[in-house]
Amino acid sequence: MFFLNSTKVADVLESRFDRLVTPFSLVRLMALFVCVCALLIPNDYGVVAGERILPNPPAVTAESAILVDLQTGGIIYGKNADVRQYPASTTKVMTAVLALEEGDNNRTVVVSPYAAWVECTGLWAGHAMREFDMIELMLLESDNGAATALGEAVGGSESAFVAMMNAKARELGMKDTHFENCNGMPDANHYSTARDIAKVSAYAMKNELFRRIVASERIIMPDWQNPGNTYEAENTNELLESYPGCIGVKTGFTNAAGGCLVSAARRNGRELLCVVLKSSDMDTRFSDSAALLDYGFLCAENGLAELPKN
Repeated sequence: MFFLNSTKVADVLESRFDRLVTPFSLVRLMALFVCVCALLIPNDYGVVAGERILPNPPAVTAESAILVDLQTGGIIYGKNADVRQYPASTTKVMTAVLALEEGDNNRTVVVSPYAAWVECTGLWAGHAMREFDMIELMLLESDNGAATALGEAVGGSESAFVAMMNAKARELGMKDTHFENCNGMPDANHYSTARDIAKVSAYAMKNELFRRIVASERIIMPDWQNPGNTYEAENTNELLESYPGCIGVKTGFTNAAGGCLVSAARRNGRELLCVVLKSSDMDTRFSDSAALLDYGFLCAENGLAELPKN
């Protein structure tokens, strides 16, 4: 019968264990353990920028959205950015662009019966306003009658002005946009995309007068109803008060369009522009935009800057 020498067996096992458990193998085991733990622990990270890992984009209610770096034109985020939507009063960005470029800021504009008849206006037929004051009223309070009156004054008629809007859209490369009116009221042939609205908004923000207007929480202007008095126009863009660094730009809402917002903000020398279309309601357009702007600035801080242009 064969008997194992327990002492020799122990020596052999100890020798083999010493060869297996070296300082180098322990380091490898520790590294493997850390990797496995990292895979098993839940986290919210998923966008890789070089060697950096950034948080995933926020969930937003908007059906279409885009986030753009205003300096580089780089696209940081997009969701159905090329899907046609009703743009609502974000249309007025284009109306303002043409009024500032082609109009006469000091001209007196008299509100026509047609402009006074449109939905959501505080203007009456025969009211007279300086054209620049009317642009301010349109951009801050989103007055539809002001947009129509501006179109008639600058274009000669609303239809002629709408033709100017569509020509400017083609010039700016807005490939999926068609305008039917000056104010953004719903029409089957009045549509745009988040990408296209971002294009005209980025273009508009290059105009210092436009930029100054949309960054204002309120503006004092002559009261067109009570000559000699003043009227305080208040901006409908709530982010100007609630989001640090907000610099504009334009709200929009109709039942068909849902909540729409073009917003822009500046932080640490970088400016971002966000467009959300068809958010679930008038409030979520602001929360959607704030979340996307936060995400964009986080990306910028972590070096995600080399992006395709819009």
